[in-house]
Amino acid sequence: MSLDVQIQVYSVDTGNFYTAREKKLHWLNHKLKIERNELQNKLSKIEKYLNSNDINEITRLELNKKSDDITKLIDLKKEKIKNTKNKLLSLLSNKVSENIKTNGKHHTRTLNENTLSDKNIISVFESNLTRYLKNTPNEFTDDFMVVQTYYFDIIKDIIYFGFEYKGEKYIYFTSSAGQIRQKKCVFIRERTWKSIEKKVMCGLTLDIINQKGGNNSNKHLAYTALSNSATDEWKNFDIDKCIVIDDFETNVFGTYDFVNDIDYTIERKQGKVPIPHTDGAGMILPNAFGEKQRNKMFRPPWIKGLLGVFDFKMFIVEHNCSPIIKDIYGKEWNVLEDDIQVIITKSQFKLWKFYDSWQDYKDKYKENHCITGYTNMEEDKIKNSKINYQMLQTLTDVSDTELLQIANKSITKLNNLCSSLKNVENLLGIDISNKFKTPLQKSIELYPDLINDEYLKMKIRQTKDCLLKRYRSGKLEVNGKYTFVLPDFYAACEHWFLGIDKPKGLLENGEVFCWLFRNSSELDCLRSPHLYKEHAVRKNMAYIDNYDVQKDMRKWFVTNAIYTSSHDLITKILMLDVDGDKLLVISDKTIIDIAKRNMKNIVPLYYDMKKAHATILNNETIYNGLISAFTGSNIGQYSNNITKIWNSDIFISGNEEQKQEAIDMVKILCMENNYVIDRAKTLYMPTRPKRIAKILKEYTNKKLPHFFIYAKDSLGKQVEPKNKSIVNRLFDIIPNPRINCRKLGLEDIDYTYLMKNPDIKFDAYFDENNKIISDKTEPLLVKYIELNKNYHYKIDSNRKVSTEFLRKSQIKQELLIKSIIDKVKFELSKFGYDEDDVSDILVKYLYGIKKSKYKDLLWACYGENIYNNLSKNFKLHFKLVSCIECDKLFYIPYNNKNTCRCVECQSKLEKINRKFIVKKQKQNNKDNI
Repeated sequence: MSLDVQIQVYSVDTGNFYTAREKKLHWLNHKLKIERNELQNKLSKIEKYLNSNDINEITRLELNKKSDDITKLIDLKKEKIKNTKNKLLSLLSNKVSENIKTNGKHHTRTLNENTLSDKNIISVFESNLTRYLKNTPNEFTDDFMVVQTYYFDIIKDIIYFGFEYKGEKYIYFTSSAGQIRQKKCVFIRERTWKSIEKKVMCGLTLDIINQKGGNNSNKHLAYTALSNSATDEWKNFDIDKCIVIDDFETNVFGTYDFVNDIDYTIERKQGKVPIPHTDGAGMILPNAFGEKQRNKMFRPPWIKGLLGVFDFKMFIVEHNCSPIIKDIYGKEWNVLEDDIQVIITKSQFKLWKFYDSWQDYKDKYKENHCITGYTNMEEDKIKNSKINYQMLQTLTDVSDTELLQIANKSITKLNNLCSSLKNVENLLGIDISNKFKTPLQKSIELYPDLINDEYLKMKIRQTKDCLLKRYRSGKLEVNGKYTFVLPDFYAACEHWFLGIDKPKGLLENGEVFCWLFRNSSELDCLRSPHLYKEHAVRKNMAYIDNYDVQKDMRKWFVTNAIYTSSHDLITKILMLDVDGDKLLVISDKTIIDIAKRNMKNIVPLYYDMKKAHATILNNETIYNGLISAFTGSNIGQYSNNITKIWNSDIFISGNEEQKQEAIDMVKILCMENNYVIDRAKTLYMPTRPKRIAKILKEYTNKKLPHFFIYAKDSLGKQVEPKNKSIVNRLFDIIPNPRINCRKLGLEDIDYTYLMKNPDIKFDAYFDENNKIISDKTEPLLVKYIELNKNYHYKIDSNRKVSTEFLRKSQIKQELLIKSIIDKVKFELSKFGYDEDDVSDILVKYLYGIKKSKYKDLLWACYGENIYNNLSKNFKLHFKLVSCIECDKLFYIPYNNKNTCRCVECQSKLEKINRKFIVKKQKQNNKDNI
């Protein structure tokens, strides 16, 4: 996705819909809380003073009386706060009740225009919804908006009966899973919705859905929200080249622990477990729609999941089998003659039962001019990733020597951050894998002396501190990568086209295929979140020593995904789907050996999960489903309690019986966590027996582990003292080295290389405290200084990667940065200078006059201008030469006839020469004796 494609919309909250009386009560409540807090602060100071020994008895009596008076005042404020809050809640409740009684005739809430400002504007990603609405990129639209919930009665009122804004009615549209977690709702202009309803719904309406039995309300919201998810348009997608068929599912025999949700007993069983191998995954031909394909997630209406590249036509031809296959409605298709290029599975087609046939869906798709989006496409080059504390903490049996080996890559990286120019550049994101370098990164590549500026030295120190924090919180460097997980599509095709109920496939139990690690015979497969002991060590059939097998399998498994066996319970061990899940695949032998040892006697967990029931969809059922999700889906507490158990002293000094009890408590919490996730859909949550609650309390009635100081920025008083759990032990072995760039041999910066016009003139005056004198200084500079104070901490000019590979939270940050850049450049353009002049003035001021440490905003806004100036100036004053040692191209002044090595190679040579001189001196000293 391109960062240039964003839409601005309003983000408001329920307070923006207050009537005058409601607003008065709200602000009175707010005022009382401020007064209470001020009194509590005064009381804290008095109590602190009373606890000291430096006061006489008279003063103590006076302070005690004052303390009693303030306490009474606080109690009075609390009572008033409670009363005003109850008045407000009662007013809101009565209003919505009256509206329901009169079917919306009592009142219609209005979005108060006077409460809106630029602060209410957010950027959202381009999606199928914004394409249907024909929203203009980078411009504001009020076609739809986001509403944050603080008062349930207000959100109930506007979900039931909508609201008005600028004389037009808005109705509730949807909430994605992420928005539900944040208690957010998307509303859309009713007139606008009517114009695109058939496109978004692919020909369906709520009436049609209800006539066919309805749907689970929260599932319906999730599926509707797919149209509002960030995607690129798949312009070559052809719905006529697709079919939808039943999933490939088999019963896999294995051993598992069944956790009973009624009595909370745990029973080890052997038996067959139903595994839907293609749950969320379909197949696409390698050259479908006339272009080379990669694994990607896709979003046609009501369809979601992952398309994995697999040549099912080649399978049909090589096996000389029938190309006839039935779709989920019973119609037969000839895959070859009908030129089918995408096979969608039933698990991907969420609303299949509301269409009469696949042809019915395709007709409605085309009649309503529906479009398909795609996202999260497999990268050409997948970078190494880090392991995390959840994955480490379940390895409860790790020696100090082994932990040191696991952390060795991280320790080496920390100790060598500034040992060479290449390491510094890598630290700043300047490496071969970064195809989207920022202007600052490109400028450093061209002119490494820029590193000698205090601004970049500060960034290096900050980056080092960030790495230190990550490493000590368990985010360690490993030989591992996140990659899509796919089923054995060969086995699926044996089932679909050869009619084999239990196909052999290419992979046997305990085997995987991952081309990324063809130099590794075994792999540790991990998934986040990682709660139980979930290290799946598997034999890698892509290992180069298995050449014949590797060659045969690579013919079919042509992507960088990790392929799993249809005879394996790995999907239960890792609790994964194949709808776009990624696994962290690790090839480190130390981690693999430790994982094998720690996984002895560990089997997958299995639960009797409940089904989500369908209901008639209307404002009432949709609201009830939302509120259930808003109030009953706190999964964070389960994750944190599990972390407390894994990091408890039980696994350090407890006996085997105690350790087993702790592991059993983790199993129970994992079971409860799964029910909580589904609670909003199933409306079911098991009741924890008192005996289990008592045992769990002993483990979880504690603070978080000590390493949360680094992992979650917890305060010291919020965490337990440091014990010897695996992640806590990292503090003692991860060093905190000093940063020293002097050994790099860099020269002082000539900032005029960064300018188009080094002779540009402007006024800048300072007082005795080195503060700018505003009325004597160039107004553009004064404005920039003001903007920099507001925004410099939000900008990181050294960070830029393709948003195709970013998480949503990162993309949101990038969108925020872009909006700041646009605003700053607009404000500075008002002073009559062109961009080159603005850039030159700021460079001269920040590098030559002020020599500021804070240049992020400069580089973010005018980095391209600076880089262009640098490139042109280097061509005028420097020549490009090749290093005689490493062949790296670098610039030197035209009159320099001696330099023949790059900075890094020259530094290495000088280091060797120094060692030689020292050695020679020692030898001379010996000879003189």
